[in-house]
Amino acid sequence: MENGVVSIILTKLSDEFIDSIDLDFTGLNTSEKGNEEAIDWYKSSLKVGDELTIKVKDIELNTMPIEIRKKNRGIENERKLKSYHALKKELEEQGLI
Repeated sequence: MENGVVSIILTKLSDEFIDSIDLDFTGLNTSEKGNEEAIDWYKSSLKVGDELTIKVKDIELNTMPIEIRKKNRGIENERKLKSYHALKKELEEQGLI
C-alpha cells in the first residue's frame, strides 16, 4: 500500500456477556482521496497464554487481504452529520444542552 495506514490491534473485551481477546491486522488505503479502502489482512481470537512476536519489515508487495471494504468519505460524513443532528435534537428536547 503506497499511501495509507497499517494497524495491529489487540482487543481485550470483558463483561458479564463476553470475555474475548482478538487480534486484527488492518489498514486503510488512502491512495484515492475520498474513496478510501478499509483492508483486513488477519483476524483471530487469542487466549491467555498465547504469545505474539511482531517483526517490522519494509515490504514491496502486500499479502492478499481477506476483505476490502470501499469507504466513501462524503457519504460517511453525511451519515455522521445526520446522526449528530438527531442526537443534538434529542439532548435539547431533554434539556441537557
